Order: sequence, then structure tokens, then C-alpha cells
Amino acid sequence: MKPITHTPKRRTTQQIAPNSPTEALEAAQAALLARYAPNARIRRIRWSQGTTQLFELGAGPPLLLVHGALASAFYWAPILPALARNHRVLAFDLPGHGLADPFDYTGVDPHDHASTLLRDILDALELRTVDVVANSMGGLWSAAFALGTRHRVSRLALVGAPAGVTRSVPFELRLLGLPLIGQPLGRRLMSGQSREGNRRFWGQLLVVHPEHLDDTLLDADIEHARRNIGSMLSFVRGIAGVRGLRRHLILGEHWQELTVPTLLLCGERDRFISAQGWRFWEAIAAHNPRVRVIRVPDAGHLPWLDDAERIVEEIERFLVA
Repeated sequence: MKPITHTPKRRTTQQIAPNSPTEALEAAQAALLARYAPNARIRRIRWSQGTTQLFELGAGPPLLLVHGALASAFYWAPILPALARNHRVLAFDLPGHGLADPFDYTGVDPHDHASTLLRDILDALELRTVDVVANSMGGLWSAAFALGTRHRVSRLALVGAPAGVTRSVPFELRLLGLPLIGQPLGRRLMSGQSREGNRRFWGQLLVVHPEHLDDTLLDADIEHARRNIGSMLSFVRGIAGVRGLRRHLILGEHWQELTVPTLLLCGERDRFISAQGWRFWEAIAAHNPRVRVIRVPDAGHLPWLDDAERIVEEIERFLVA
């Protein structure tokens, strides 16, 4: 994709104190979108427990993008224009992430929350059914929604390993879920990031080629973490502990009950999927003709940042199959 220099107008629907975390994130996000998707339309939409930010780009059949935990809709920015060639792409921030309202996940049942959130988002967008592309925890939530509300998801592309298959999660995430030390450690890490430190972290956990990451993406992620520390740490506390993903999040045999066409498009070097996880998905695909598994060489948990062309090609092929 060629560099883009146009800067979109920033949202000014409310008075914001100079240099506030929200203002800093808005500025960083604007620079990122100017680089990749200057024609993206930004608006706020309401769900039953608050408001969130939505990116919209392109025309045609709707395609909903659901990001993962501790991420934001702007993570999709490098592939938004490519997906928008054939679709009306809709990417929103999960509660307490990006520029959504703050949200306390303490005591929240993740599956009930996901069902309410995704139903409300589709209702706000006046969509009866939609194709979904989802990553990580967004993949788990989208799958749970598809299982419980089958008529509202027409196809499901899980790009990057979804949570909820095994309890295995990287050590770094388990640390943040530890009692007593997890929250202070998370606050220290999220509030004291630098661009190069962020690049190293992404290379350890999320991508195979951190040297290819755009500075504007890393800068936006730094401001995103600073703005949403409280919300995101409450999220981690609810999903992870010393033994990994909490048991109540595991869908287990329910993954085999997916009736919508489903694609697992996963990097071979994705740290969020174990050998057991690969065997699980291969067994599902062997018995469920609606499920297809594709391994992407030399790609990590956010595979579109390692191989954007391949990921877009596979998503498009799946959506027209």
C-alpha cells in the first residue's frame, strides 16, 4: 500500500481538555488513518451500556471487524482499504478499548456481555445479518454470538487464533492476571511505553516481523494503552490467571456445533495457539464441512500485519465461496 498524507478531520463532538489521554489518542489515530485509510468515516454508535467508536469504509455487503482484547479497531487500519474494495467495512472499538466509553469488566460474564454487545451493535447499524472477521478474544465472542444467535452471522472468519479453545495463553498475559502483582505491573507497563519498547513487545507476542510495523500504529497503540489502562486491566483480570485462560471461557465441544461457514486463518507462529489447539481445529475441520483451516507461514497472532496481501486474499476467497 502506498503512503497517504491526507489527514482526516478529528471528532469534535465534545470539549476535551488539552493534552488529555482522549485527545492524544485521537491525534495518534488520525495520523494512522491518514497513512492508511484517509477516507474512513468515523462516528459514534450507542449500545445498551454506553457508546463506542466506529470506522466505516467502502460500499457493498457489510463486513463487521471485531478486534481482540487490549487492542482497538485501528489495528485493522492497514487492511481497511483492501477489504473496502468489495465491502462496506465496519470496525468498532470494544467497550473500554480504543475511543469507546470506559468500561469496568469486574464481575461481567464474558459470553453474556458478548451477546449483548454484538446484538446491540448490529441493531444500531440496522443489520439483520452480517459477515464477521474477528481476532483473538473477538473471535471467541463472535463464535459464541454465532452459536447463540445463528441467524445474525452469515460467515465467520477467525483471523488469528481465537480464545476459548484451550486454556493456553502466553506467559505475558498470565502475568497481568496474577493477584496482587498483576494490576500494578500492568499499570507500570502500559503507562511507560516507548515506540521501540512497543515494537519489541509486539515482536515477542503479536507479530513475526516487528521491523515492518509502521511507527504510526505503534504510536497510536501507546496512547490507546494510556487512555484505557483501567478498563483493559479489569478485562485481563476477568479472563486470565496463573493457569491461563479462565475455565468458564472455554467453549469446548461447542466449537464443533458451528453451523455458519467458518474459516480459521492463523499464522503458523501465532503464540496464542498451541499444538493441542492445532489438533483441535484439524479434528473439527475433518468432521464439519463448514469449517476450513488455513495456516499462514511466517505470520503471528495479528497475521495481516505480517502478510497483508495473503490475509486479504484468503478472506475475500472465503466470503465469496
